[in-house]
Amino acid sequence: MRRPRRGRRVRSGAGDDATTVKVGYLHTIAVDDKLWLGQIDGQWADHDLNIETTEFATGIELSRALAGGSLDVAIMGGVTSNFPAQGRGQVIMLNSIENATARLYAAPGSGIESAADLKGKTPGHDGGHDGRHLPAPRVTEAGIDRKQVDVVNAKMPDAVQAFVGGSADAIALWVPFDLRVQEGLEGATEIDDAGNYPDAAVGDGWIANNEWYAENEDTVRTLIDAWLDINDDFRADPEGSLEKVHAEAYEGAATLEDLTYRVGFQTDYSNEEWLAAYEDGTVLDVVGTAEQAYVELGGVPTYVEPSEFFDTSLFIEQAKAHLE
Repeated sequence: MRRPRRGRRVRSGAGDDATTVKVGYLHTIAVDDKLWLGQIDGQWADHDLNIETTEFATGIELSRALAGGSLDVAIMGGVTSNFPAQGRGQVIMLNSIENATARLYAAPGSGIESAADLKGKTPGHDGGHDGRHLPAPRVTEAGIDRKQVDVVNAKMPDAVQAFVGGSADAIALWVPFDLRVQEGLEGATEIDDAGNYPDAAVGDGWIANNEWYAENEDTVRTLIDAWLDINDDFRADPEGSLEKVHAEAYEGAATLEDLTYRVGFQTDYSNEEWLAAYEDGTVLDVVGTAEQAYVELGGVPTYVEPSEFFDTSLFIEQAKAHLE
């Protein structure tokens, strides 16, 4: 299987009677690892699901396709806490939790040694992704109004190129783009990362189109059941599973070493641990704290309780049955 690109749909190999689910995704390992292992090893097909995949470059494009009805389900990164909070989609489940993927670098000679030095400076940032890639705690704790920071939004590869080329004083990025900065700009300094802020974790999630979700509860539950099987296999052999996903879905897009590096900055629970995180409200807290950052940064107009767009009872019920 070659890496699918936007506009190209890849079928899972399920039978003719299988239920087709149109899934859009962002091609980053914290988002699509279970998607691809399920395609490779056949767990989706085992549950009579025919997964049709389409790759998107940004969460904004992906959310528009989901809201427009060309997708049934989308797997997103930090924007899991954004678009559903604005009524565009229902969260089905989280795929992983990113704890320290967001990082802040300063250019040599910029005079920036901490977040407090960002006042009046120009950092680059990817405007299509989670606002915590310029994490609010870094700026707030430094006593700076975000309006005092001239943020330049660009797609992350472009932002990195601009930073390396001297067009920005600092850059808010996520791994493994820090490796590209280290390779391209001698003297660039990491001055902070999201791992320093326990409440800055970002949940990557599976999100359903509103109308499709309302009409397809059985299929939603089946997606969860299949995902639980895939997660069992991934956790039983993380290294081997990652090697499979790299060979089938990431060859030419990232090295295995890059993928392994990225995974080191995210949390991937066992099914037992996920169930506990759903039952004690941890998953809603993760989604809610990221949403609050969007509200503070102006990306979401009003805070909405995550329970209004994320019914965790479905995952809890399926996980309990799975673990019996």
